Amino acid sequence: MLAKVKDSEVYSLFEFTLELAEKHLHVLRDIFKAEKLDLPIGFTDKGVNLDAPPLFTDTFWLVYIHEMTMHGLAGYSISLSVSARKDIRDHYYQCNIDAMDLYNKSIEILIWKLEIFILT
Repeated sequence: MLAKVKDSEVYSLFEFTLELAEKHLHVLRDIFKAEKLDLPIGFTDKGVNLDAPPLFTDTFWLVYIHEMTMHGLAGYSISLSVSARKDIRDHYYQCNIDAMDLYNKSIEILIWKLEIFILT
């Protein structure tokens, strides 16, 4: 998305989202390694075509981040409440804080853009 987003506020929000995801992945990698578990392969750069035209508008992606953050808040809260291990609880605690920060950033941009839309 970073290669296709044109709106500077949405771009900045995506950068912040990517930073959070990388931070969370680092913690999860450490947990997997400590438990001697194989790391999932997941998505790689091989599955991305940066030359492809964008599929969605910047506004769609802004709403998408906001909606997924709401789901993340619910999921992290539940995950925290059913975890016994302190390291896992600490991870979900931090994920909740990060998701709240992301929620606040996304809603502020949405409100600002809605105000501009209404005024024009």
